[in-house]
Amino acid sequence: MEEWVRTWLKEQRQKGERCIEIKEIQGKPYVYRSTSVYDRATRSPKKVSTYLGRLTKEHGLIAKGTRRAGTSLQPRSVYEHGNAALMAEELGELIPVLREAFPTCWQEIVALTFTRTAVYTPLARVGDTWGKLDNVLGITPDCNLGALSQVLPAIGSDHAAQQAMFRHLSTQAHQFVYDLSFVFSCSDIFNLGEFSNNTDNVWLRQINIALSVATDTRLPTMFRILPGTVGDAATLIASLAGSDTARTTLVLDRRTVSEANETLLQEGKIPFVVLQRRNNARYATRIHLTEHFFYRKQLIRAGKREVNGLMLYLYEDADLEIEEKKTLYRLLEVGQIDRETLNQRMKRAGRIMLLSSIVADPQEIYELYKSRNTVEDHFDAFKNLILADKPYLQDATAVFGHVFVGFLCFYLYCRIRNRIRQAGLSAHLSPEGLLLKLSEVYSVVYGDEKRITEVPEQVRGIAEKLNLEIPGM
Repeated sequence: MEEWVRTWLKEQRQKGERCIEIKEIQGKPYVYRSTSVYDRATRSPKKVSTYLGRLTKEHGLIAKGTRRAGTSLQPRSVYEHGNAALMAEELGELIPVLREAFPTCWQEIVALTFTRTAVYTPLARVGDTWGKLDNVLGITPDCNLGALSQVLPAIGSDHAAQQAMFRHLSTQAHQFVYDLSFVFSCSDIFNLGEFSNNTDNVWLRQINIALSVATDTRLPTMFRILPGTVGDAATLIASLAGSDTARTTLVLDRRTVSEANETLLQEGKIPFVVLQRRNNARYATRIHLTEHFFYRKQLIRAGKREVNGLMLYLYEDADLEIEEKKTLYRLLEVGQIDRETLNQRMKRAGRIMLLSSIVADPQEIYELYKSRNTVEDHFDAFKNLILADKPYLQDATAVFGHVFVGFLCFYLYCRIRNRIRQAGLSAHLSPEGLLLKLSEVYSVVYGDEKRITEVPEQVRGIAEKLNLEIPGM
């Protein structure tokens, strides 16, 4: 706090003003009146701050809702402030690490992360999107397409810098590991992928990724590019060599685990959860659905049974069962299946089976596997972005750089999602929705002065629940 600000605050207190405090936002002082009220829910005092106005050295306190005499009414520039402020706050812990690890391009990395977290912006439009955001960090990234296309291979080739980031994010907590993949190119330039007949039904090079997420924070901690084919979990298992496998749980896709791989996982004492195919013989195992729980308002009946040293978890989703039965009857009517096939599939309609080496409550295992859906949804959107930027990814290092930026976007996305969950707003608000709402809060430049526009009432309520401070609230 500058000396003139301290002097002004001291003078106000000498005049009898109480509960006045100064908050510096973007390096500028703002005046608040802070009081405490009793919170019945927590049974403790709760701080309440009321915004009074902006403090300037020349004109003193400029009260909220007024403007300095002689200031032009015509704004020079308008920027989206609320969403930029939230992203800056959530990524703030990582920015010093980024600056040290990538000293020549950390500002471009921040710009790429901000512009791609809420909306998956192709590389060619990053500059325009960055220009719409309020530059709350005061950085000067070069968002020219040519510059950014050079930044990606610089990021991808600097493995030491990436490892420095991963070390910072890694904890001693348990880790979830997800196996992910995407088809990229048939070009011989890319030797990091393997040819594979994949789920996209094409024979192209495929890049396989192992993504680690901490169980305590639900934040991604690292990723690895894997050699080999996605149909073989042995490659993923080998990638864990040297790590604490007792603290690692593999949450795997049903495509990647054969019976031989199950044996490898058991011999390596690596905990795992894997979805079983509907035609798997294990569905014939008798399991009584003696438990129930609700997952996102859907009724789930559940049961479990130990078979040959592993646990089988069976789930019946009432809503999914109805939808699948409707679909089966439609297929019967158009002649795509016969009556015998209908009867066989009806027995398993709405049923999901998970195989795991973990003995736990069925709801815990179910939610553990469902966490994969969130990762895959975000990753699928990221794959579309990679295809959009394909013309600018001329070698393998550029692809590595692209994946690393995607990892940072996912990290920021998860930080925002955690904040929403802690505020109890998960049922009504997503990270994308929150950033969209906050984009309605603008900063407006009048000459050499920046002001924050009036905060919409709905946004004000959300920001208060999230403990997000926006000047003008």
